[in-house]
Amino acid sequence: MREQNSLQRFAIGTAQDVAFDTAAWGPAAADVDLSVACMFEHEADGAAVAGGLLALDRALGGLLTRMRGTGAFRGQEMETLLVSLPPAPIPARAVLVIGLGQPATLTADVLRRAARAALREAVRLGAASLAFAPSVLDAGHTDNAGLDMPHVMLDGMLGALAAEQMLADGGFARPLALRSCTFDVGAARLEGAARAFGEAFGRLGGAGDVAGAYLGNISRA
Repeated sequence: MREQNSLQRFAIGTAQDVAFDTAAWGPAAADVDLSVACMFEHEADGAAVAGGLLALDRALGGLLTRMRGTGAFRGQEMETLLVSLPPAPIPARAVLVIGLGQPATLTADVLRRAARAALREAVRLGAASLAFAPSVLDAGHTDNAGLDMPHVMLDGMLGALAAEQMLADGGFARPLALRSCTFDVGAARLEGAARAFGEAFGRLGGAGDVAGAYLGNISRA
């Protein structure tokens, strides 16, 4: 039996019956059907892999950095790697890694497309829960103020969700199983990130009446 611990999370809002929130966990700890992380072709300015991405790589026995080192997975823009059978330390039922390309050429549109790809893959896999980590800070990319990351990531997610729902409503795809989407945030930045996501959700026209609401310390096994 795993030891219980406390998980802090904040609600963002609900769209198409999918509840969006933020949580203080990383891709290696996200207890969801599909946990998504992102990875550059190399870290920024010679930095070492850190934070949640490092924890994920370690939980996978160094698989990510090893595959990138051999060129089996390069981390090029929108390149994907699906781990369908994660090892026991990872609670997610599957892990997806999305390439972001070169750190020096990271743009808001690259992040938007990565978020869109994550949601579409979750729908394709029939996942009921999704967690998404952009992982840019973990790769030493710290100059992100101009990217408006909460806005562009939500824009990508909500756009993809609307498209998938249209397909399902028209009888061209199965009904969506997805019911929750969590953005991974470090504990120290959680409250500020939750406010930023809530504001972005409102600007995008989401049902943000619960945006920023504190969901408490949720115990999980």
